[in-house]
Amino acid sequence: MISRASSFHGLRSNRGSTMAAALALSFLIFAITTVSMARVASIYAGAAGSHNKASALFLAEAGIRQAAHSLMKDQSYTGEKGTRLPTGCFDVSVAPGQGGFAVTSTGYVDSPMKRHPRKTVRATVSVSGRSFRISDWRTNQ
Repeated sequence: MISRASSFHGLRSNRGSTMAAALALSFLIFAITTVSMARVASIYAGAAGSHNKASALFLAEAGIRQAAHSLMKDQSYTGEKGTRLPTGCFDVSVAPGQGGFAVTSTGYVDSPMKRHPRKTVRATVSVSGRSFRISDWRTNQ
């Protein structure tokens, strides 16, 4: 009978340390989860940024091609602003230059972020009859 009482008393004194161990384990799991979620968010933001930069470049390229096609039809074409595409829009300006037309196109990506990613492309477009040639291609910010 004495042995039962002493083992019950030992069990009662371990209850506090078991609760402390459970709290420490819970805190450790919470900390690891928080760090993991922050890392995943950082990776996602980096991937979204790369995707948006590529999309902005594609939009700017679409503006150069739009200008080239418009110049084939009408060589007095001076550009356009806010031309919508499914992923964003582009602005194009055209000026007569040496060896053709100096075309500048800026693509803007539709983005839920406050800043809308953009890329600017400059090129020279030469038109002859029903064809065009794009040269001196330069990509800027």
